[in-house]
Amino acid sequence: MNASMYDIALRQKLRFESSKGQLSLEMLWDVPLRSRNGFDLDAVAQAANREVKAVSEESFVRTRRSPKQSVAELRLDIVKHVIEVKLAEEEKAEQRADRAKRREKLMDALERKQDAALEGMDEDAIKKELEALSD
Repeated sequence: MNASMYDIALRQKLRFESSKGQLSLEMLWDVPLRSRNGFDLDAVAQAANREVKAVSEESFVRTRRSPKQSVAELRLDIVKHVIEVKLAEEEKAEQRADRAKRREKLMDALERKQDAALEGMDEDAIKKELEALSD
């Protein structure tokens, strides 16, 4: 979404239809991507898409879009942008979680290797190291 779309939406006090009533632009960011109760961004996007289709009756003579059509398309573009951003954030969070899980496994493997190395030391080496640590 470019800044001018955001400016237009704010100046027009654009609202978005949802199962819980109208939502402001700021409220869209609090709507979940998915839900079991029908209150999610997918449902908001579907409502915006239906509105675009309703006001976009095809004309073979008229070359300019109506103001209603422009506003409906702006609504849909904004919801699609919010969805795109949230999906990207969701993917990044999954990648962070995967990296953290991998790091944990590597740390566990390293600890086991170090323990195995200690077990592999001969008695004299263990005694020398213990002496060095007791100073």
